[in-house]
Amino acid sequence: MTDTRDDKLLEGFFLPDLCNTRAVLILLIVTEALVLALTLVETGVEAFSLSRFGLVSLFVQWIALLSVGVLCQSRRLLARLPVVGAAAIAMAITQIITLVISLLGDAILPGAGPDIDWLWILRNQLVSAIFTAMALRYFYVQSQWRMQTQAELRSRLAALQANIRPHFFFNTLNTVASLIVIDPDKAEQMLLELAQLFRAVLRGAEASTSLRQEIELSKGYLDIEQTRLGDRLSVEWELPHSLPDLQVPQLILQPLLENAVYHGIQPVVAPGDIRVVLSQQETGWEMVISNSKAAGVRAEGGNRIAHQNIRARLEAQFGSEARLDVSDQGERYIARLSLPRGAGL
Repeated sequence: MTDTRDDKLLEGFFLPDLCNTRAVLILLIVTEALVLALTLVETGVEAFSLSRFGLVSLFVQWIALLSVGVLCQSRRLLARLPVVGAAAIAMAITQIITLVISLLGDAILPGAGPDIDWLWILRNQLVSAIFTAMALRYFYVQSQWRMQTQAELRSRLAALQANIRPHFFFNTLNTVASLIVIDPDKAEQMLLELAQLFRAVLRGAEASTSLRQEIELSKGYLDIEQTRLGDRLSVEWELPHSLPDLQVPQLILQPLLENAVYHGIQPVVAPGDIRVVLSQQETGWEMVISNSKAAGVRAEGGNRIAHQNIRARLEAQFGSEARLDVSDQGERYIARLSLPRGAGL
């Protein structure tokens, strides 16, 4: 319970995770640019000294890396404090580290005198405080922007799902009503499969599920549609023997299959087919859903709603690592759902 609470605090904390390789790499680049700028301001281009630049770079990198290391380890504790308190402690940490490294540098750097150069140390403290304050302000603004974007995304998702939910359920209930007298066992099976879909919808727009469960849910949906359409619909699943252990946003396959049925199979009198293929790629896993359709017929209204819904949920969970691409190839419509390797693990 405590870990869950801490995770929620970390999600809304303004200080980002500084323990990853990308953050350290960005830090090294920014600090080197800072050192170069300070060295050029101090010596000018004509008197630029590579050895001087190297010494200052070593000094600044020690301060930056140690500060990031301590802030990284303290992030979980700082997240429990108010923003002002966390920022003050983060500033104090960088100031203490700057002071310690400055005292060591004053003692061991070439040209150091017998007495401590307090003016040089004071300058280091001031420069460190200015750039730390700028960084903390940047992190806070970025955090507020991210939280606002996520809130807008959740509102958009709720509006999109409100448009997509009723369409399928009402048609299914009509089909069940027509089967109650003719085939009560099949009607009961359809109601059980419909109940599974209801449970998934009621979990909310932000819920996630395993890819295996999502596929089973989608198979139940297609069973319902095959009962309704009869010989007009054939379905082919091409899945690996062992499904990957991936976490995905719930109900990302069913809307694609629903579009395949309502915009590809249903408008055509002749029999049609839906083919679902899951394959492993270099960057992760790819789910391809293709369906037959009448050549030259374009029905983009419902497709756009479903595609926006899925892309928004993929962005919310995976960022730019997952995507949905669609293409109309005349007599077939293809949707490619790309998921990152080890998604959600």
